[in-house]
Amino acid sequence: MARPRHTPAATTPTPPPGALLAQRQAAVNRARLPTPELADFASPWLGTIGDCSAEVISAAQRGNGETTRTRCTAGIVTSYWITYRNRADRDAAQARYRTQATTTRNLAAGAAAPTQQSTAAGRTVQYIEYAYRIPSGDRAGQVVAAIWWSDPTTPIAGVFTCYWEDLGSSWMPLRDLWALAASTPGQR
Repeated sequence: MARPRHTPAATTPTPPPGALLAQRQAAVNRARLPTPELADFASPWLGTIGDCSAEVISAAQRGNGETTRTRCTAGIVTSYWITYRNRADRDAAQARYRTQATTTRNLAAGAAAPTQQSTAAGRTVQYIEYAYRIPSGDRAGQVVAAIWWSDPTTPIAGVFTCYWEDLGSSWMPLRDLWALAASTPGQR
């Protein structure tokens, strides 16, 4: 009688801790973004951000060419995922942030100059670090640091904002969050 051959049982690799939650978080966030293009653009961060909700577009935002704005959070950071009427409106926003970046060094030292960055998915984006001071309200006078980026081929953009003090007066934590696009292969 021949002995049955022993074959090892097939095992499914165990995902790293947090991976299943990040996948589920990404699926929930993807459904809350208004267009598939914007969801694809935001995909490197969708497993790390949460509490996404569409914001009502104000007259000023519509005047600046925005058609949708979705706000999400990632701990101390607030992210915005924006669609513009067209690329010209997106380019006008980019010009405003480039101008704002020229005064950033006075508010948040160490800001990088506006540039193009490449992501792991091969997408080249326009990248701008800028800062501004809150003009009124409970946090009047406090500085907000921000990273704005856009895909030059579509009328969409992303923005990360955080109070400079909450960042420990350093760009590194905000850049670290942004770097998920540069270090994460494929979609999250």
